[in-house]
Amino acid sequence: MALRLDGGTGITADNIADGAITAAKISSDVKTPAGVIGYFGMSSAPTGWLKCNGAAISRTTYSDLFAEIRTTFGTGDGSTTFNVPDLRGEFVRSLDDGAGVDTGRTLASTQSYALENFTGVFNSGQYYSYAYATGVFAASGNNAHRTYASGTNAGLQLTIDASRQVNTSTETRPRNVALLACIKY
Repeated sequence: MALRLDGGTGITADNIADGAITAAKISSDVKTPAGVIGYFGMSSAPTGWLKCNGAAISRTTYSDLFAEIRTTFGTGDGSTTFNVPDLRGEFVRSLDDGAGVDTGRTLASTQSYALENFTGVFNSGQYYSYAYATGVFAASGNNAHRTYASGTNAGLQLTIDASRQVNTSTETRPRNVALLACIKY
């Protein structure tokens, strides 16, 4: 008796047992559905895939893909084309789908960057006190971290610099690796 794994691919219990079927054969016989997004370690899309670059593509040429994603990522020209997702330079966040972590989001919606708030304290007191700073603040100048009388020129400068607490850059981002995002058509 033959065990069919994918509706008639020819993969049977007998030819798996005798080693005639390889992982490559199984992989080539299993059909990846249109609309699946994959990440690749090469600079061009493999056969049967399109780069996720926001391009407007034909609704008829890529009818299987259009049937799955419709105009979720853009209407194209409104009649003969539609857009593939544009994932270039983007981090993908899974749809909340009721988890309560990222509520109010819809499929294919985007978010701008954000940085969780960071705080610090600066205190110099009203009369005789000790000037101090914590967190992202730093106290500097002639009388930083010294006792001084109210009304005198303390010469104190307050600065804020997130790099005292976190890694900084010209953008907010998690650790990452760059791969090519493609969509199956």
